[in-house]
Amino acid sequence: MRMLMGGVALALLAGCSLPASLVPGEPNVSKHSTKTPKEYAACVLPAWQNEVSNTTQISISNGYRITAPSVITADEVLDIVKYKDGSQISLYQGPPWAKSGDLRKVVRDCL
Repeated sequence: MRMLMGGVALALLAGCSLPASLVPGEPNVSKHSTKTPKEYAACVLPAWQNEVSNTTQISISNGYRITAPSVITADEVLDIVKYKDGSQISLYQGPPWAKSGDLRKVVRDCL
């Protein structure tokens, strides 16, 4: 029983330390694009990798998630999902002092 309680306590503590990017709130930028999620991700990914070399892309339901890790604060996360005849773009960034204007510009330039 003690091990079970210890495991539950550890799981709760781990939950508290999860990066904010894993449970984003409202996006800092929310746009629509006429490009498909694949086309839009193909535009954003190389440009983000030029800014943050260890940027990654994964497949999510109906689209892609591009993540630019941060050593100081929350990662910058871009969700690109199928929407009508194009894509819904949602950019999640950290606190105002840690946001990357360059990554935000790429999001707008690729629309």
